Amino acid sequence: MDINHFFTSPISTVRNEELLPDLKRYIYKQKVKGIESNCAPQLKKNLVESKFNFFSREDDIVFKTKSFIGEELAKLVNELHSETCPYNITFTDSWYHIGKRNSVHELHNHSNCSWCGVYYIQSGNKGSGETCFSNPASSTYMDDGSRYLDRQAEVRMQPEDGLLLLFPSYLRHYQSLYTGRKDRIIIGFNSQIWRISAGG
Repeated sequence: MDINHFFTSPISTVRNEELLPDLKRYIYKQKVKGIESNCAPQLKKNLVESKFNFFSREDDIVFKTKSFIGEELAKLVNELHSETCPYNITFTDSWYHIGKRNSVHELHNHSNCSWCGVYYIQSGNKGSGETCFSNPASSTYMDDGSRYLDRQAEVRMQPEDGLLLLFPSYLRHYQSLYTGRKDRIIIGFNSQIWRISAGG
């Protein structure tokens, strides 16, 4: 008997701690209050969120962060397609969260983009606040025949300072309850990616 597994979902991890001190200082200087993006505030508890234009700001550390993430996205897409192509990457949305104790961001996914990401600037106290991804393959009926889906229903990624997660936009995800006392700081973004043709 041959058993093949199809429809896998890639999630990429990259680490870069060099940007963190300057990013953290810059974010705290902004003094954001509440959910300034005004996007789905009912899904967000005990955190503040900037407007969705973070990567458009005129600051050297923002430019460096945007460039780093863009380079990693291009590498990922080339790896997935077995290519070595240049890409035009547009960040349709970019923002940051500062999560306080007992913060949570409930289940959601992102539209109008192909790839999304989370960059942990300060992961906070260990043991909570994971980024959790739900399996896009769901069953209309659960019995012992579909029990294998239970074992792969969710992937929980542990936050780490300097960790960049890149994932396809169709994956539903959420931030689990963060119970630490130290602020949990992340940058989030959505992107559209187009191959640059030889003619420009």
